[in-house]
Amino acid sequence: MSNVVEQLEELLKSVPRQLRELSNEDLVNPRSTGKWSRLQILGHLCDSAVNNLGRFIQAQYQPEPLAIVSYNQEVWVSSQHYGETPIDEVLTLWLSLNRSIVRVISSLPGDVLSQTCKLSSGDIVTLEWLIDDYLQHMKHHLQQIFPDFPRSEPID
Repeated sequence: MSNVVEQLEELLKSVPRQLRELSNEDLVNPRSTGKWSRLQILGHLCDSAVNNLGRFIQAQYQPEPLAIVSYNQEVWVSSQHYGETPIDEVLTLWLSLNRSIVRVISSLPGDVLSQTCKLSSGDIVTLEWLIDDYLQHMKHHLQQIFPDFPRSEPID
């Protein structure tokens, strides 16, 4: 789990620097018709953090398996108007949520990582898998925001 924490902490440092290199036009214009803008993608990562932070906390005390309820990503992004929200506000939210996630997963007892969660597909996974998946999902979307972002490698 320490590798996930280290990677998240590094992203909390590097993403703000990389965002400053993008023009406002690059941030707010959709990448192509029907796609989210880079700013909306960052907003989606905030929504992912909100949902997963709750899951990471609940998996510690809810009966197993924790039911993972999916959320309508399109509705969350459009309802929060990320495309019209100042980048500093969206970035502050993303940073705050992910700092909370780092605090939560840093202090998880090892035995809690094996707690089971039931995905909306019916698959049973561990909390450790869910945390790893959260980081991979983030990296996938950071590749969409930053063309030069390195391709994801499996987490050790």
